[in-house]
Amino acid sequence: MNMFNIQKEIFTKVANAVLATYTTCRITNSFIYAPAQFPCVAIVLSDDGTTYKMRDSSGNDNFRDITLTVDVYSNKTDGKKTEAESIMQIIIDTLFPLNFNMVSCKPMSDLNNAQNYRITATFTATADASGNLYTRR
Repeated sequence: MNMFNIQKEIFTKVANAVLATYTTCRITNSFIYAPAQFPCVAIVLSDDGTTYKMRDSSGNDNFRDITLTVDVYSNKTDGKKTEAESIMQIIIDTLFPLNFNMVSCKPMSDLNNAQNYRITATFTATADASGNLYTRR
């Protein structure tokens, strides 16, 4: 797993975990402002930067600090909060063993449609050139 395409590997693991329970869930790797299908999950590599303390004397990037932003949407008439929280828990249970830390997780207003329920979470980790993930402190 190359650190520059690490999102594909992580996306696949999270998508498979969510789809095992929510078979009709739409899962994408880009930000969505108005989902067309529900439930919906957006898993986005929102930041990818050099871990400056870990650069070698030649200036090579040996490690990258990465941040994932995950949005979970539900529009169920009854139980949309429960559905979104259940999906987010699957995502947390998938990312934590991969050495991601959760920086934040909170309900967000869906300005496009107040009937939708949305949870946004941010996860961070450090990746090495081989694609290994480390908990960031």
